[in-house]
Amino acid sequence: MKKIISIIALLIVATTGITKAQDAALVAEVKKCIELQNMRGNLVESTKSQYEAVAKTGQVAFDDVNALSNEMVDVIWEKLNEKVIAFYCENYTLDEMKALNAFIETPVGQKNIKLAPQLNALSIQVQQDPTNAVFMQTIMAKHIKR
Repeated sequence: MKKIISIIALLIVATTGITKAQDAALVAEVKKCIELQNMRGNLVESTKSQYEAVAKTGQVAFDDVNALSNEMVDVIWEKLNEKVIAFYCENYTLDEMKALNAFIETPVGQKNIKLAPQLNALSIQVQQDPTNAVFMQTIMAKHIKR
């Protein structure tokens, strides 16, 4: 009986060790993915686009949009990075992360990453277009809780 309990305990410990190694490998792939996607840099560029759009309205002027954007991202980056890692780990397997990273490392994957800030800027421009703003405000008013 003691041998059976010892074997079961050994299997549990071995399985836990394998799971922790798999988890560590998954986290490593996720961190690689974050780096390959230049997530922090793209977030800075997206933030910069938002502040530039705000400045174009004439409501406010910034002395250095680059510095502002970097500082704003610095405030949130550590917490966001933790949440992004958790998100990927919850939604992707190790093999999926390896496949995603393999794609991102291709020329097409890199092109997609490099174009992401331009797509974000385009989205902001369309959202802030005065003709769309009227419609968006009407929709928002319809959904405000009373």
